[in-house]
Amino acid sequence: MDSIAERIRNIVIHELDLNQLCREKPNHVPMDGPKRLGYFSCYENNDKSVYCPDKSALRYLDLPNPVNINCLQGYDPNVKYGHVVSRDMFVLRWILNNETTVQNFPSDFICNNGVMKEIMTLKFNNFDWNLSATKIRGKIVLNKIESIGKKENIDTQSEKDNKSTYAASNFQRLITKTANGHKCTSGKEECSFYGVFHSNIGSHRVLHVGWLHSVESKQELVKPFDEMKFVAVKKFNAPRASQSAFQSSTWWSLAKLAGVDTIVRAKCEQDYTIKSIDKLKVDSLINKHSQMTFVAALNKVFDFIKAIVREENKCYIFSFNAKDKKLTGCVRKGSDENIIPSWYIDLQLPNTS
Repeated sequence: MDSIAERIRNIVIHELDLNQLCREKPNHVPMDGPKRLGYFSCYENNDKSVYCPDKSALRYLDLPNPVNINCLQGYDPNVKYGHVVSRDMFVLRWILNNETTVQNFPSDFICNNGVMKEIMTLKFNNFDWNLSATKIRGKIVLNKIESIGKKENIDTQSEKDNKSTYAASNFQRLITKTANGHKCTSGKEECSFYGVFHSNIGSHRVLHVGWLHSVESKQELVKPFDEMKFVAVKKFNAPRASQSAFQSSTWWSLAKLAGVDTIVRAKCEQDYTIKSIDKLKVDSLINKHSQMTFVAALNKVFDFIKAIVREENKCYIFSFNAKDKKLTGCVRKGSDENIIPSWYIDLQLPNTS
């Protein structure tokens, strides 16, 4: 959470108590979507993300037979894994590149699926988080703010946690290939494919972006984007017999927001090898009551944010206290630099990636 000094610099506007939502039976909130609008690829280059308006990073599932995968291939004990270069602003580049499509699908919010997942799973979330919200041309752009504490935790994480973090992302690379048949065997190679979607959550219209792990087979690559069948690749760690309830919640949320209906699930042994992989239907991960709760939470928080974020080009901060299940809205005082890039505000695409 924000430090006391940081809270003094901000002006608290209102607080939303989410305990009642977490306890009671939720009202049914309709969720229409996601509808696929477009896509883009991105690549890591010297700790910077490079945007490409194409499908070059699209991958397809290529499961080994028999299954015997060493997830620590390419692991470097001198590297701390888990730091992520922000790609949140790439959806804004896509928007400027696709103005006609955006006009055909009006939105109240612009965000990534990770932000929406945090809101949906707040009932089970034991971690605090912070979001920034800025209204630009009538649309509220939401971004997650990574805390200094989280970065410090990654830098000081144990060797076991470091290996587990690496294994999770490396496993996804090891069982997929790009269209040219390349299978990554080193964690140093980073490329990701993203889908851009439009959904209606209650009365809220949302343009959102989410990482798409891979299509289910090579045959899917020749289909139009809106007809491709995608899968999500996930793992859980032994000695557990299955994934945790929290993992099921996050898997469901991210898959639902990306229109994915199949999870490719692996059990990662304590030596970071994988010898069994199965497939799950997304709707089997959590019960209907939890599904309703998650969508209702998203709707309620969107109501709260929309009621507070009224002024254009002003940054608001929303802080979730996981222990108290309360969300606080503040106006950020001081410079808003780097919250929303100037090229988006000025409707001028950047010259470089």
